[in-house]
Amino acid sequence: MKALVDVNVVFALLVERHMHHPAAWRWWQEREPGEVALCLPVRLGVLRLLTNTRAMEDAPVGPEEALSAWDALEADGRTCPLDHTSMPTAEAFFRRNVDGRTPSPNLWTDALLAAWAEASNIRLASFDGGFRAFPSLDFEWLGR
Repeated sequence: MKALVDVNVVFALLVERHMHHPAAWRWWQEREPGEVALCLPVRLGVLRLLTNTRAMEDAPVGPEEALSAWDALEADGRTCPLDHTSMPTAEAFFRRNVDGRTPSPNLWTDALLAAWAEASNIRLASFDGGFRAFPSLDFEWLGR
């Protein structure tokens, strides 16, 4: 089944020393062509983390290497861009996802990714169990 991936899945996939790399790699190996949807917020988050000293445990990569890693991921047949034709519908999901929630650092991006997945009728895959807070989301938790 097609899934929109969260930043933490792609980051773990690209960084071999990441604690979730083995699980991300197993999940990735099971994907069929066109099953992994990518979007701009995930791209920016992954690029930010790859070039961040703390996230990369004092060994960040330069912008060129980070972009090359993303380009290789995008070129893989398992990935596809998120289809934005359903995005007008996503606005209602997005507003519902933030309504009444306590503000948190990831609220906006998580609510947006969940809304895009819901509007596109696809799954969202993440190591972040916080996505369970969106009850109508088809969520695949990879942190088993």
